[in-house]
Amino acid sequence: MGSTSKARIVSISLPPDMTKEVQKLAHEERRSVSEVLREAFRQYAANKALKDVRAEARKIVKKKGLKPEDIVNMVREGRK
Repeated sequence: MGSTSKARIVSISLPPDMTKEVQKLAHEERRSVSEVLREAFRQYAANKALKDVRAEARKIVKKKGLKPEDIVNMVREGRK
């Protein structure tokens, strides 16, 4: 969310132990619970995007019949 966007309130439910853990972490980091949860979502979204890229790469590798050593060689060539 950009700084010019208006924030919206979203309700979520957490088990009591997780609520305490999030509150403790927020307090330790001198951040709000919302900031901690926003960061958690950003990390979740980034991990999902990476997982999606890897899945697509596996499809391409399988379709082209590439072997692990082919991938290593392609990476090496790309780094030159």
